[in-house]
Amino acid sequence: MIYIVYLALILCAFFIVLNGYLCGAAKAKIDAVLGILLVGLLVAVWFAGGWKHGLASVGVAFIGATLLRPFAARAAASILGMSSSLSGSYVGLPPPKLERISRQLGRPFDPRRIVQEIFEQNHEKPEEALMDYCESQPEIRAIMVESGVSRVEMRNLYGQLVRAGAGQWACGHWVASSALCYPTALQYVLLRPDWDTLEERIETVYNLLIHFEQGQPLPPLSRRIDV
Repeated sequence: MIYIVYLALILCAFFIVLNGYLCGAAKAKIDAVLGILLVGLLVAVWFAGGWKHGLASVGVAFIGATLLRPFAARAAASILGMSSSLSGSYVGLPPPKLERISRQLGRPFDPRRIVQEIFEQNHEKPEEALMDYCESQPEIRAIMVESGVSRVEMRNLYGQLVRAGAGQWACGHWVASSALCYPTALQYVLLRPDWDTLEERIETVYNLLIHFEQGQPLPPLSRRIDV
């Protein structure tokens, strides 16, 4: 019986992670229901199986949620792409290093962090860490060299993407950073149409969003602008 509850814990953890990648008006309510269910299962295991099974159940839920994240992200991408007539393939969660950088970039604004960074001279800013990551990737570095894009221009491009609306999460990706770290997305951004018009900015960000959210292919472009 206890192992059936363990299985229920794993399934509950999976659905919590899955719901985190989805969107919609009911997301908060679903999170609340799943959270209550998870706590209820943990308490039930604790009282029914003792403290050893209670501690084990916490570990099972945590490890299950961690291991099932890639599957939850792919499932979310499939669900979000069901309404689209285009076929594509989800690119998967970002590599661990890029994910850590993206989490720093995607944190809500906190004035205390600015003061902290001023006094921590050895603290590397997330934007610089992102540039280091880009330059460490052979394919991205090759595109930068071929396109004549410097590190400073890449940093400016990231800022432009954030200001245009790409500073948001989509199926585990901080879109503004992933757009610079995946070859297809970077080529698309460097070859995007006129960046001065609101319509083109909205279209470019939207295409990047559904690319990382649903795996929809990016439209081909043929003209590069200065960054």
